[in-house]
Amino acid sequence: MTGFFNPLARRPKPGYREAVDRIKAETRSCLELSDDVTVSVTELNCREPGCPDTETIIAILRVGQSPRIARIHKAIPEVEMAELAAALSALPP
Repeated sequence: MTGFFNPLARRPKPGYREAVDRIKAETRSCLELSDDVTVSVTELNCREPGCPDTETIIAILRVGQSPRIARIHKAIPEVEMAELAAALSALPP
C-alpha cells in the first residue's frame, strides 16, 4: 500500500526545513535547553491591518509550564541568528 499524496498541500519553500532545524538548534543552544523541552517553530501569515504579513513563532514548551513565545516578523528562511538571539533574550524567565 502506498502513502497518501495530497496534491493540494502546500509545499515548503526551498531552504524551509533546513531553516526550521537551524532555528530549533540555535534556540536550544541560546537557552541551554535540555532534550525534554520541546521547541516548535511555525510561520503564520496575517491579512489583518496593522499586523506583519509573515511572522515566525518560536515556542518553548515545558511540561507543567506556560509556553514561552518569541516572535520575529519575517518568514522562517529569512530569520537571521542575531534576530533570533534578540527575540530569545527578550523572553521572560
